[in-house]
Amino acid sequence: MTNGQIHAIFKREGRNSSYPNSKGQILLKANLTVIAKSDKHNGYCVAALNEKGRIIRLVRDKEGHALTEEQCRFKKLDRILADITHGPLKHQRENYVLNELLEVRPPTLNADGLTAFFHDQAHIFGNENPWLTEEEMHCQRTSFMFAEVSDLHIYENDEEKMKADFIFRGIEHKGFSITDPAFKTRERRIKRAALLFSLPDAAYTRYGNELYYKFICAVYPLKAAEKALDCYRIGGHRANFYDWLYEEKCA
Repeated sequence: MTNGQIHAIFKREGRNSSYPNSKGQILLKANLTVIAKSDKHNGYCVAALNEKGRIIRLVRDKEGHALTEEQCRFKKLDRILADITHGPLKHQRENYVLNELLEVRPPTLNADGLTAFFHDQAHIFGNENPWLTEEEMHCQRTSFMFAEVSDLHIYENDEEKMKADFIFRGIEHKGFSITDPAFKTRERRIKRAALLFSLPDAAYTRYGNELYYKFICAVYPLKAAEKALDCYRIGGHRANFYDWLYEEKCA
């Protein structure tokens, strides 16, 4: 997929525009493609690609609360026109408050078309563990990562929670939490898949450890016969804005 083809997906719907509201806040009318609609606290955590190919998170308010059922009248890969306001948190700087959903349009991308947006990283947020420590969390410059994996196994663990094991860059990863509602109801094995990983803004402290668990918020089975892509590429070259975004900040 070429750079022009990617931008054409969005430009057919009209360019983004911004304007101030009565409180002086800058509102953005954005064309987005929904790539994740995952479960979160009886609501939904939504991730979308903007016109520049960057992943943003849609939230209910500036505290980062989950979107309601009424706000999410769309499905994965739908194109939406939305009125949004930037609402970054400490560890989730990609957050945007969904003020109003203006329009929902049919998809123009399929699962295999998403391979153009993979991130070129050696590890899933810096290591093979399904979590990050507080120190490791401070090394992250983004809370999203999109990557291809192989031998994905989704299963229920001893605590009756759905988990996922997979291989990324030849290394086995085990025990990742999965929140994609379409893939957390039964055991399954997928030879090749695109996974969107997300990090929380706050640590999970139930077991006495302040750990930030990595979530698989979207699963896309891919055609096993196709050659695997392991990085974000547009028109045969790596996109510059991910070169700095995913550099080893704490190296």
